Amino acid sequence: MTGREKEVKEKRIRELLVKREEYVNNGEIEKEIGVLRELKVLFRRLYGGESDESVKVLTELGNALKYVGKFEESIRLLTKAEKIVLKNYGENTMAFVTCNANLAEVYRIMKKYEKVEEKYFKAIKTYKKNNFRDGYIFAGICNNLGLFFEETGRYKDSVKWQKKSLKILEDLENSKVQGAIIRSNMVNSYLKIDEKKLAEKSMNMALEALQNEVGENSNLYFNILHNLANVYFENKSYKKSAVLLEKCEKLCEAAFGIESEIYQSILEKILIAKQRIAKNRMEQYVWKNQVVKKLKN
Repeated sequence: MTGREKEVKEKRIRELLVKREEYVNNGEIEKEIGVLRELKVLFRRLYGGESDESVKVLTELGNALKYVGKFEESIRLLTKAEKIVLKNYGENTMAFVTCNANLAEVYRIMKKYEKVEEKYFKAIKTYKKNNFRDGYIFAGICNNLGLFFEETGRYKDSVKWQKKSLKILEDLENSKVQGAIIRSNMVNSYLKIDEKKLAEKSMNMALEALQNEVGENSNLYFNILHNLANVYFENKSYKKSAVLLEKCEKLCEAAFGIESEIYQSILEKILIAKQRIAKNRMEQYVWKNQVVKKLKN
């Protein structure tokens, strides 16, 4: 490769990295994937197929592909990155821990749960064996393991691992938003094990942190609030769900307008929640009347 060819490729890489950041910030995953595919080719030609740069782009492309349902390609690329890491650095490295965690997350989304647990605990074993410093990577592993346990109905284990994640984040800078997301994830597990007070406390702490860090008018705040409303609805806590949905309605109207599909779906769910609240009240009233009649007789 001539010096001129190298300069052209390096210039193109810089341009693509700027584009990628733009697409990430705008949530344009398909365009980001296109950029990462081109970067993969350029990095291989410029730095070599087993370079750190190539491992990084293989990892990032593999992680991105899982969000668009291209699981087989995602696993293939992440497995390729793992093999290069093992060859270049060995098993007792943070890079290897990250590879296992990345693969575990793809398997979790695919619901191949037997492989999820194997990969996560392999990552944790390597992490502890080498006394790696707790940081964002290990906090992420603990949180994702908690999500895995929630999905498989092991709610106490879910809470246990998400608490570990929160404990790690307490000592890290710029972690309040991530901590809020984890607390919001814990609400469903708390409700499933009938810890309603802890569920509400976790929800309130999450929403307060998000309000302080990103504001009520942010997409993240709205998405978390909407998700929490749905969690309470699915757990048949219709009063709490209705309160949260009505707050979602106001935010949604301002952000997306009353003609948007999401606004209409929120209105529909508020109506269903209120109908079920009324039905529950009627059933309680009938039941009380029946009890009173039996006592009189």
